[in-house]
Amino acid sequence: SLSENQNKTGTRLAKSRSSGTLNKRSMPLKKSASAHRRGGLAGTDSELLSEDNLDEHIKDYPTIDIGSARELVDFCNSTGDILENSDDWEKRIKALKDLRGLMFCGVDHFKEFKQSVNGLSRALEKCVKDLRSQVVREACLTVAAMSTEMNNAFGPLAEKLLTPLFSQLLINVKVMNVSAHICCRRIVTCTQYSKMVPIICDSVLKSKSAMCRKRCAEYIELIFQVWDVNIISKNLSILEASIKSGINDADSETRTFSRQTYWLYHEYFTKNAENMMKTFDTSKQKMLRETKLGKSGSSTPASNTLRRGTKLGPGSSATLPKPPSISKSTPGAPKSTASSPANDKMSAADVRRQRRERSQTQRIGGVIKSKSTVLSPSLDSRRGSGGTSLGVKKSKSGVLRGDRDARSTRQSKEGVCVCVWVWVCVCVCV
Repeated sequence: SLSENQNKTGTRLAKSRSSGTLNKRSMPLKKSASAHRRGGLAGTDSELLSEDNLDEHIKDYPTIDIGSARELVDFCNSTGDILENSDDWEKRIKALKDLRGLMFCGVDHFKEFKQSVNGLSRALEKCVKDLRSQVVREACLTVAAMSTEMNNAFGPLAEKLLTPLFSQLLINVKVMNVSAHICCRRIVTCTQYSKMVPIICDSVLKSKSAMCRKRCAEYIELIFQVWDVNIISKNLSILEASIKSGINDADSETRTFSRQTYWLYHEYFTKNAENMMKTFDTSKQKMLRETKLGKSGSSTPASNTLRRGTKLGPGSSATLPKPPSISKSTPGAPKSTASSPANDKMSAADVRRQRRERSQTQRIGGVIKSKSTVLSPSLDSRRGSGGTSLGVKKSKSGVLRGDRDARSTRQSKEGVCVCVWVWVCVCVCV
């Protein structure tokens, strides 16, 4: 009976193989390419966003025709309703592309434009936190396009979208976290809004995720590279705390970004940065100096330098780059070959000392020569009134200094002798 059962099973398997109807459980499951296109899976590397291809992907939008402010308000209301309430993810992707086309159809001159766009905050927040990678990708592209076109006017909406974007940085799906990161970088680059800074700094100070702390430390470095100093100075205290926390962070990449940010901060607020340096231990200070030496060889980007004429707010200690000092050359002084400030000061002191010694020598020289003339009157008589002694230099007026001093000495001596002779005569007469 056992052999009969084995024969029956063998015949059944042979028939099923010949007919091609094997049991579905015995066949391996294959992921279809249509599942990738539907957005159910993570997607391929070609769909990943980057700084290079972001503008190229933003241009993928339909043409929108808006002729009046009423049409603009109706369009924003209908788009927001689809993004919030529709369960069809394909309709939501189409609505996001339409919203992206709205940014480039020239309707920003309407007064209702900013209010209508800001009313889409809840709809965009829901799309950014969606579970489908393709919806998140299109939402990040749309938010990046809005930040690019609206610039600082996008600030109130960006403030509400940063937190859900940061939550996508923790997702393991590459399309979602990379799209959120590129979107955040575009927002920080194009929109300078002071209320965004505390949200970014809080993630560095309080987030338990190393990835989130690293990304936010990168955004803080971008703020110091791109933003105006007046906006940075409004949140200076929390920026200082985030830089200090990032330098002491457990993650190595977060520490690297924070050390680079420190030297950008040092360019703008030198005194505050030097005080912060004193709070670090020796190893941290050494790493900071090594980071500076590593960056000194590379050219500083133009966005990192503080423009002249920038007015700073009260209480800030930013300093403008100082022009090179020009040392005035003194005629007759030896030229200094050293270029350090200490050597310049020493050379100036030497010049002053040589001047004093030269003037004292000139003053003393006349007295010494006059004494020598008194001790040797015969030499003066032989030399005559127009003669000159060896080693005596002519003055600027052309009169011999030695002869002039000798004549004045003889005259004073003759006067003294006359006075003494008169006094003796008076005494004798009395």
